[in-house]
Amino acid sequence: MARGQSPPSRRDLPPSGVLDWSNRKHWKRKALPCRYQCGGLPTHLRDSTGAPAHKVCAEVAIVQQIQEYADAYENERLRLT
Repeated sequence: MARGQSPPSRRDLPPSGVLDWSNRKHWKRKALPCRYQCGGLPTHLRDSTGAPAHKVCAEVAIVQQIQEYADAYENERLRLT
């Protein structure tokens, strides 16, 4: 971003956390085991790919993935300097 430019505006996070789970596409009548194999009860919730996932499990996985990307980026940046 160039000097003097303001950062792009971001939508506010939904009140429920990282993802907005209020869309009907995230709920199905049939409960299935969570894709993250958490050992919890079957869930009616579906992630953005349509796979069964508890809200907390999906959001924890996203945070872990972001951290892995950040670590990989930082390792590559340090290796090149």
